[in-house]
Amino acid sequence: MTQLTKGANVAVPSDAVNIVVTWTAAPQAPTVDLSTLLVTATGKVRDDSDFVFYNAPQHASGAVRLGPSSPGSASVEAHLTGVEDVVERIVVVLSADGGPFSQVPGLTVRVDDATSGQVVAQFGDMGATSETALVAGELYRRAGAWKFRAVGQGWDSGLAGLATDFGISVDDAPEQPSSSTAPAATPASAPAPAPALRPAEPSQGEQPGSDTSQPYAAPVSPTPAPLQPPQQPSAPQQAPLQPPHQPQAPLQAPLPHQAPLQPPHQPQAPQYEPLQPPHHQQAPQQVPSPQMAPPPQMAPPQMAPPQMPLAPPATQAAPSVVNLDKGHVSLRKGDRVSLTKTGAPPMSRVFMGLGWDPAKRGRNIDLDASVIAFDANGRELEIVWFMHKKEFGGAIVHLGDNLTGKGDGDDEVITLDLTAIPPTVVHLAFTINSYSGQKFRDVRNAYARLVDAQSGAELVRFSLSESDRATGVVIAALSRTPQGTWDMRAIGQFANGRTVKKLVKPAVQMLGL
Repeated sequence: MTQLTKGANVAVPSDAVNIVVTWTAAPQAPTVDLSTLLVTATGKVRDDSDFVFYNAPQHASGAVRLGPSSPGSASVEAHLTGVEDVVERIVVVLSADGGPFSQVPGLTVRVDDATSGQVVAQFGDMGATSETALVAGELYRRAGAWKFRAVGQGWDSGLAGLATDFGISVDDAPEQPSSSTAPAATPASAPAPAPALRPAEPSQGEQPGSDTSQPYAAPVSPTPAPLQPPQQPSAPQQAPLQPPHQPQAPLQAPLPHQAPLQPPHQPQAPQYEPLQPPHHQQAPQQVPSPQMAPPPQMAPPQMAPPQMPLAPPATQAAPSVVNLDKGHVSLRKGDRVSLTKTGAPPMSRVFMGLGWDPAKRGRNIDLDASVIAFDANGRELEIVWFMHKKEFGGAIVHLGDNLTGKGDGDDEVITLDLTAIPPTVVHLAFTINSYSGQKFRDVRNAYARLVDAQSGAELVRFSLSESDRATGVVIAALSRTPQGTWDMRAIGQFANGRTVKKLVKPAVQMLGL
């Protein structure tokens, strides 16, 4: 077994390898997720299908897939003979939820020969500090063979920032994606995140110069070039602003010209005065005319229609909010239920289970569930989704795909500790998106159900019977009441957005904030 240091590389002796990541799991430690990116010679993915993560655990080629995982361990399996020729690198990505990687003890990456089971290499000291996402290592082609390089390069902007730098579309790019190992490159490439992605790495091991410089340095040169032209036209745009100063003194300096300029202004004033009497003369001419009668007749018909739509809102507001006294509640679109029960303590630990079925048999539907936290004014506070699965100290946790079969067929589960959610959080909007761009016309039986986490009893269910050509839906919401309890509302309104970030503004409108 070879002990690798940061930047070192080792030959891969087999066509089938397993990359295994281990760490010491602890109750207060961040959770770690593993994903991979299949990168071409450009330093970026071809499209979003080259992103292999928990909700898309296998690449379309079948050559790369996520392996078994458990608390403190995750793995990815790579069959190198099946990797497409255009793919130059298989990047191993780690992300931490609940804290930076400095709080993850014992983080180690290991390369195993999948055929013999022998350990090929191990990489332990990544030097991570404040980063919440990092490239642990990568498999890459070199002279017709495959090698593994220990990278250990981190991103403070999280998995979304790292994925964006590699060309993955997450709708809203992070504000300042940066790599902790290349702080100097960040200001030079602030408008484009790609330069910060691939600084030259320290090279160790065999053929360090040729192996480490090309994959990361290549994207640097083309990206800064187009950034300089936008700065050049900014200077000439300021130059033409100076001509307005030309008519300063030369035209106004001669006092004789100023004197005659004032008399023209004096006759203009009286010209406006005689224009008003003619209007007064026209007014008395119209007063005796019989044409003035219709205007008062036009007003009454206009006053009647506004009174008609006032009645429907009153009928909509009439139904009162029910509670859980009678047990399970089934909601229809627009209904609301109070998560309280007479004589019982306030609801505390619950989970929202979200599920769906394909409209046609044999067709895979890959959807993602998320939750958006808003304050009372509709300001976005946090988003819990597949790239950020824990927030508010664990009060909201996204469990990812339900691979254990628990939860009565729920596709994804989000747990909530209602008593631990900060008081600034007033609304929680639950969304379902199609990251791959599939339309909801291909989905049926989408639902959201709230379950008591302690007893396992289903409290509330909302089944969405409609379909739409949109790629996202805000399916339900939890709202905090002035008394400190929570209500659940069935929304079921569609909007376009491949990720939850595109549904933030529509959710604000749907909640009436």
